[in-house]
Amino acid sequence: MKKTNKTTMSLIKKKFYQKNHVIIYGKHSCLSAIKNKQREKLLLLTNENNYSFWTREISQRGLPLKVLTLSQKELDEISNYNPHQNIILFAKPLKRISMKDYLTKANDKTIQKLVLLDQITDPQNIGSIIRSAFAFNFDAVGLLKNNSPSELSSLIKASSGEIEKITLIELKNLVNDIKLLQENGYFVYGLTNEGKKNINKIFNTDQKFALVVGSEGKGLRKLTTKTVDDTIHIPINNHCNSINASNAAAIAFYQLSK
Repeated sequence: MKKTNKTTMSLIKKKFYQKNHVIIYGKHSCLSAIKNKQREKLLLLTNENNYSFWTREISQRGLPLKVLTLSQKELDEISNYNPHQNIILFAKPLKRISMKDYLTKANDKTIQKLVLLDQITDPQNIGSIIRSAFAFNFDAVGLLKNNSPSELSSLIKASSGEIEKITLIELKNLVNDIKLLQENGYFVYGLTNEGKKNINKIFNTDQKFALVVGSEGKGLRKLTTKTVDDTIHIPINNHCNSINASNAAAIAFYQLSK
């Protein structure tokens, strides 16, 4: 077991606090990352009480991952005082694939369910949407190359580790990617407060489809709305302006999965 000192802490910060690295904290998120063969792991930090558990998880999978023990104060500092459950993992961001590559791989499946995010920028909203998408057996989540956050610690934490279990698609141009889906037999819905159809009337279990979700404030962009096959809305109290984007997405996932 290797304990840290001021020099070690300084080296950790210098070597692993990089733009192309992510910091994952919390038991569920770290365990899912360790199990994910697609995730490149760099360094795991824990305390003495949890050292045996994590070294066992790592050795069972034959991972060449170094484990260091830190004090509570040091773990708090590394996590920027976010709840970490005494486990922090430095890793590389997950790779995203293009829509074209995704469709090439997905052609052998009869039913596919995708969600595409249109300028949703809040990391916790995105993480929650990813978590719900996996819960309702969606196959992939599409994230804009621009106008969406990078893989932040808060996003990973909000997904509760489910980001490790679902395909991530990089959307270089949302409208073009929607058209590509349509050309490949997908029906594309746009979820918006002004949607033409009540989502309670939609049952779509036997068809490939994608759901486009916009931000809570701006909703779907005009060109996105024009490009989708149909728009749908969730009926809510007339005195309520809107509901959180991640909550709306979860409701839509449930209804469209019936």
